[in-house]
Amino acid sequence: MTSKIGTVKIPDTYSELYPGRFLKADLLRDKPRTLTISKVHVEVMPDDKTGGEKDRGIISFKETTRQLALNRTNGECLKAMFGKKVKEWSGKRVTLVPEQAKFGAEDVDAIRISGSPDFNRTVTIEIKMPKRKPVKRTLRNTSGGSSTIEEPAEQVPDSKQETETVTSTDEADLAEIALAAATTTDKQEE
Repeated sequence: MTSKIGTVKIPDTYSELYPGRFLKADLLRDKPRTLTISKVHVEVMPDDKTGGEKDRGIISFKETTRQLALNRTNGECLKAMFGKKVKEWSGKRVTLVPEQAKFGAEDVDAIRISGSPDFNRTVTIEIKMPKRKPVKRTLRNTSGGSSTIEEPAEQVPDSKQETETVTSTDEADLAEIALAAATTTDKQEE
């Protein structure tokens, strides 16, 4: 939170020095935050890897004006919890956590999805991406608070845990999600 002295803002985190429209990992204050999806749409964004542009899913939330630009990992987590029909994601709650992640050879602060109070099971998904090792994510019910969860959910023993493999070696699933989001946005604007 930003402290104010008169009309001068004193930032608590580095990200507050460069405010923008997107959520940043350090704004979560090292705690899980549960937010409600209000809108999903697709827009053309700069592509950090190629220097060009690409379509990216954008998630808006009821509790904040800041948005989340979807990466493959978070998109696959949302699909595993809420299904391929993006229009059905609105109104669902999602728990975001700050984590360290690899971006090329660098370790960077990232926002990841750990589950949802609206998700009533525990599932481990394996996300396979080209030229990288598969990434496993365990998604679970994160009931316990609407904006902050003090303690992470207990680890479920492997014998009781459902495992699902998500293969993301092509863009077909993302194209399907992007098309569904664009169709939903077009219908909402009519």
